[in-house]
Amino acid sequence: MVLTGEVGTGKTTICRSLLNQLPENTDVAYIINPRQSETEMLASLCDELHIACVDPSSIKSLTDALNQYLLSTHARGRHTVLIIDEAQNLEIAVLEQLRLLTNLETNDKKLLQIMLLGQPELSDILQRQDLRQFAQRITSRYHLTPLDKDEVAAYVNHRLAIAGCDTKTIFSKAVLGVLFKYSAGIPRLINLIADRALLGAYASENKQISKIILQQAKQEVLGETSLQVKKSHPSTLPYLLVLTVSIAALWTWNETQTALTQAVNHTIAAPSPHVQTTTKPAKEIVKQTASPSKEKMPKSQYTPSIISKNDAFIPLFKTWGITYHPATDGDACAFARTQQLACLRQRGDLAAMRNLDRPAVLTISDEAGQTVYAAITSLTGVAAHVVVQDIYTEIPLNQLALQSHNDFTLLWKTPQAYDAPVRPGHQGKLVALLAEQVTQALNQSWIGTPRTVYDETLKEQVKILQRQEGLNPDGVAGPLTWIHINRLNHIVAPNLRKAVP
Repeated sequence: MVLTGEVGTGKTTICRSLLNQLPENTDVAYIINPRQSETEMLASLCDELHIACVDPSSIKSLTDALNQYLLSTHARGRHTVLIIDEAQNLEIAVLEQLRLLTNLETNDKKLLQIMLLGQPELSDILQRQDLRQFAQRITSRYHLTPLDKDEVAAYVNHRLAIAGCDTKTIFSKAVLGVLFKYSAGIPRLINLIADRALLGAYASENKQISKIILQQAKQEVLGETSLQVKKSHPSTLPYLLVLTVSIAALWTWNETQTALTQAVNHTIAAPSPHVQTTTKPAKEIVKQTASPSKEKMPKSQYTPSIISKNDAFIPLFKTWGITYHPATDGDACAFARTQQLACLRQRGDLAAMRNLDRPAVLTISDEAGQTVYAAITSLTGVAAHVVVQDIYTEIPLNQLALQSHNDFTLLWKTPQAYDAPVRPGHQGKLVALLAEQVTQALNQSWIGTPRTVYDETLKEQVKILQRQEGLNPDGVAGPLTWIHINRLNHIVAPNLRKAVP
């Protein structure tokens, strides 16, 4: 397969999205540096797949090891995919070596699937006469084109909505038309110019992007200079804008870090299960929770990392109406199972957390670079309610994103007797419950006897729901699928749309 597109049209983004949705029985070798010789490419492929080779300097030895590995994985029902980014930089000899790899096959199947991502020059290269054998092996070709004017508007509004913005007035229709002109529909340029324009509007205290702000943003991003500026009176607007944004960002960083650190220090210095909670602004929390000087307290009390992850689950269980004491109840996730809940750890950003719509424990860094676990109980359009034990504060989403490790753990309500994903071929009461819940979530009706076997009909229903909710449509009812089923069926659970009092 060959995917081409101009710089910034989203080839790598599509590839990463694909990697996040691959079935569990797929092994992937992802090579991002294609400037390699034939031997180096084979060695990189073997390294990516963790294949041991007797002589890594020999093409024959590397190919034999790869062939043996592919036959073994094929026998176990697994698929192997090689993805090469920036493939326009591949040497002709390496492309020929890749063609030879496509000869590794059984009687009915190729053992290695190859996907090339590259700029339009890759298509030109593949038209060469000496690469006609390689070109004939390509079964799918697709070229990414820039967005048109309407798609640019839809794209910007979608990005704003995902970030929590509930209005479409920030970018007017006229300004979006100018943005299309400046970016030529290239998603990367849209992102850069629009982001810089938002910063400019913030710095100048405007709630709407004007054409002047957008033009200035374009000039800063694309490196263009202002037109017809007299040397004796140089414009100070760009410098004032950058200075204002920098000061505002620094102030936000310091405010947030101070509030979070003081809140953490307070809970360490004076731990109590009966502390009165507060939802006052960060500044007031800092004043109320300010600890004595460091000279009067042991140094260890100023180490946020001593607050365990289990402690961070205390307010999380509280959102479910459950009291949790780490000292007596033990591990948080083990305790959750006794309450018909389960932990789900996700590698994702705040947008992923918002999509799942469940309070979560987020891993973040404090101002000293140490790891801190904090409960996120709600996400508004611009801020998050962050809880460290019983100290509540608000942190701007842009600042929290900078501190976040993109690693969070949430609690979700499990079905009765659930202990593993429900798959095709399973049978029993849990399958019957899944059939009932999925049918309800899809607003469908089922006439007949209760289904207790996970058959093809149920699998297709689950896949329809998964596609509808933006999940990987694999037909397996795992935690993510059940969370969306619970939400669609209005099963009582805390969400991130309402702040916990």
